[in-house]
Amino acid sequence: MMESLNLSQFSRQDPEKRGVGDSAQPPEQLAVGDLARCCAEETTKFLKQSTSNDRFCLELFRRAIIRRDEAAWQHIYQQYAPLVLTWVTQHQSAVQLLGQEGGASLVNAAFAKFSQALTPAKIGNFDSLASVLKYLKMCVHSVVADEVRARQARQYEETLEAVEHEPSGSDPADDVVAQLSAQRLWAIIQEELNGEDERVLLYLAYVQGMKPGEICVQYRHLFPTVDDVYRIKRNVLERLRRNRRLRNLFRQ
Repeated sequence: MMESLNLSQFSRQDPEKRGVGDSAQPPEQLAVGDLARCCAEETTKFLKQSTSNDRFCLELFRRAIIRRDEAAWQHIYQQYAPLVLTWVTQHQSAVQLLGQEGGASLVNAAFAKFSQALTPAKIGNFDSLASVLKYLKMCVHSVVADEVRARQARQYEETLEAVEHEPSGSDPADDVVAQLSAQRLWAIIQEELNGEDERVLLYLAYVQGMKPGEICVQYRHLFPTVDDVYRIKRNVLERLRRNRRLRNLFRQ
């Protein structure tokens, strides 16, 4: 396993004291494959805390971000994915997230976030490999935190669904009262819903009793992912909890 790297110690390294790389050509003139090879060599030196030349790696990142060069992105992913996986597994909250795929989805999410956040306008602010990798590591921490929050929200929704689907009492009088309350309840809920997606979702989830995965599969035009189902449901429930009429209804 690759050792953890303290990036801050490299942030002020003097470029004049770094290595010159194996190529006599300027990085800007190299083909992407040769550029990636030089970057890999310099990254190895960097990770070993040896003298290194950042210019090749900075040019590789520049081509990926500014030119949107797919080959450059592929080389970056292949080269730094092991390091990103190390950061993922070292995160204090990652243990609960690592399934059979061993964190591959989090690695992909980190690179996706990195590519979206590090725009062509921002890349000029990074003048060292250490600064770029520090930003990539921040993206790792961000996606891990996002996934932890998402899973906690899912567990909450699943617990709520389990409670809502518990068997009701057997007293016929209770059933009559429950039906009257349900009619008033749904009338208020319908007034609070915004858009077709919310109306369809609550009907499928609480009338039809469908699970989020089933809703996503059968109504993908409204809910492209399971996360969309949870997000919309969570927003609706939070809005309903603030409704005074609903709170008064449950006090009766």
